[in-house]
Amino acid sequence: MVNNTAESSESSDDEQSYSSSSEEWSKSSDDADEIVEVNGFQVLDSQVNQVMAIFEKYPDMASDFSLKNQQLRNAYMGVLLNVIMTLCQSPDELTMDDLNKADRTVLDLTKAGFKLHWLRQKVDEAFLKKEKKREIRAQIRLLEEKVKKRKLSLSDLESALKKQKASALAIETPFDFSDIV
Repeated sequence: MVNNTAESSESSDDEQSYSSSSEEWSKSSDDADEIVEVNGFQVLDSQVNQVMAIFEKYPDMASDFSLKNQQLRNAYMGVLLNVIMTLCQSPDELTMDDLNKADRTVLDLTKAGFKLHWLRQKVDEAFLKKEKKREIRAQIRLLEEKVKKRKLSLSDLESALKKQKASALAIETPFDFSDIV
């Protein structure tokens, strides 16, 4: 029961962030963009191409999405676009927190009726990329340390080689008359 409460508070945090993005959507729709309907969702003119591309590639994505309230439908679409844009960030900018939120959001959107197996795969790929990047960075650090140690060792060897060459040169030098007399 405690887990459910924790999940509820997490969901509420997410809902608050979605609400604020929905408010931003409303504000920006008042400012410049026109609102256009795409497959039963009202989206900003600047988002039409993105939403149309989603529906072209995944035409049945919203076939089980049954919310009738237009504001909620718009908010859910805004949340979906936010998740996609989150995943479009560079791997350096994308944090594990971002990925965890995206993961929970895709689950919420799926529960609401969206068919998002394709987006689930992309979230999983992003997790794998992030983990692989972490592993590669750790390997790079180890290799850099090895290279540094080898350079120090090589420097010591070069110094010993120079001393041996100097000794060999000193032995090969013939005596001078003044050395003998």
